[in-house]
Amino acid sequence: MAIGDLTKDPAAAAALIRKTLGARLADTDARDILRGMGAEGILTFFQVLKAYRPDGWTPPMRIAGFERVTAALEQGRGAVLWVAHGFHGHLGAKVGFHSAGLKVVHLSTPAHGFSATKFGVRYLNRIQTRIEDRYIGERVLLPLLGQNAALQTLVKRLRANHVVSITGQRGTGRTVAAPFLDGTLTLAPGAPMLAHMTGAQLFPVFAFRAADGAIEVTVETKITMAGATRDEAVTAAVAAYATISEPYVLRYPSQWLSWVQL
Repeated sequence: MAIGDLTKDPAAAAALIRKTLGARLADTDARDILRGMGAEGILTFFQVLKAYRPDGWTPPMRIAGFERVTAALEQGRGAVLWVAHGFHGHLGAKVGFHSAGLKVVHLSTPAHGFSATKFGVRYLNRIQTRIEDRYIGERVLLPLLGQNAALQTLVKRLRANHVVSITGQRGTGRTVAAPFLDGTLTLAPGAPMLAHMTGAQLFPVFAFRAADGAIEVTVETKITMAGATRDEAVTAAVAAYATISEPYVLRYPSQWLSWVQL
């Protein structure tokens, strides 16, 4: 993956990464983070192609914290997995969910995959989603225009005690900002809004490639939906998610895609 596929202005992106890091990772050149992101994108592309092998190859996995999801489901109100926006939050996380015995309902967009163009949506993206769909129970597509139908479907699934997964990224609609390192992280509020609406438990999930090549998928402690109003609860949840994300991003900076969405 070329850096130009990640950002139209690499110099500005590198400057924002360094500003957001502050004094952290002082020996790391922000341009190296961008180059590492390009390399990670190529790696995950080849993982998708490798998964088409007749032997049904999957990336090596380690999973942790899924007992939290099991305990949530025992309460009968479903669970929302808020997956960090990293390269391995796509195929890697879904393989991890499957390994844990979960059939998640995943919120997606037609643009997910290789291209947001009409040609990409129609032909290219299916190369990736066809593999991902092996490891999930259902993919709910967020329409390019309007989102009520998709969200209503997710509400129904949660009220039926299913597990819903949503990527923690900016999105194209309403956003909520929170302090992150020395900058700001802006996220779509769909995951905490669904948790607040349905009473489902909300869990941050992180999927990153360790030094030995294994994808580590970790479910962190639930985020409590606390606040006098829904907006207050959602804002607090986004702030908590940003704080929980910081050590993972610092450990695996070149695997986190949201650098180019700050």
